Amino acid sequence: MKAKIAVATVSGKAYYKLVNGLKERGLLFLSLVPGETIPSTVKVVVTTEKEKPLIEHPNLIVFNEDEDPKNVINGAFRMAWGKDVYREVTVGVDPGKTFGVAVLCDGN
Repeated sequence: MKAKIAVATVSGKAYYKLVNGLKERGLLFLSLVPGETIPSTVKVVVTTEKEKPLIEHPNLIVFNEDEDPKNVINGAFRMAWGKDVYREVTVGVDPGKTFGVAVLCDGN
C-alpha cells in the first residue's frame, strides 16, 4: 500500500510532532521537502503556513507547530480516504487489568 499522506516541511518541531502522531496511529506517510515533486498516490499534504506557497497540491492542510497535531492528522486521514463522515463506527473495550480501547471506522 502506498502512502496517501505526505508531510512536507523542514521545520524540525512540526516534523517531529506530525511524524510521532502519524506513527502513533499506524498511518503510512511520505516525508518530503517543500518544493519536491509529489507522487500521484499522495492524496493530502500536511505542511506549515510558511511553507505552503512552496507546495503545489490540491489538498493541503496547514499545521501550526505550537498546537497538538491530532486534529490535523484526523483531517488528513479523512481527506486521504475521502471521508467526511463515517457510516459505521465500532468500538472495542478490553476491561482487563490494563484497560484498552480499539476503534474501527468503516473497517479501518
